[in-house]
Amino acid sequence: MLRNASKGVLRKGVTELAQYPKPGEKIHGFTLLRSKHVPELELTALHLQHDKTGADYLHVAREDNNNVFSIGFKTNPPDDTGIPHILEHTTLCGSEK
Repeated sequence: MLRNASKGVLRKGVTELAQYPKPGEKIHGFTLLRSKHVPELELTALHLQHDKTGADYLHVAREDNNNVFSIGFKTNPPDDTGIPHILEHTTLCGSEK
């Protein structure tokens, strides 16, 4: 439990699993599929799925002021020649000036 300094009231820490919905419950247009507390990393992970689009959402709750946001898209190559992979490395490897 954390104490809110401005109001002097107790509130649950963001990593406490008990404060989150249970799997199958809906929240803000998402359905919670599973949740897991990971004490080694001091976090709680929530795997949700957007009800309308089916998009997966992974929320990582941690007592940390640093935030990050990422969107990933699956981009399968058109064949198995390896050319897209080679181009990826060639494009992203950089060069000396």
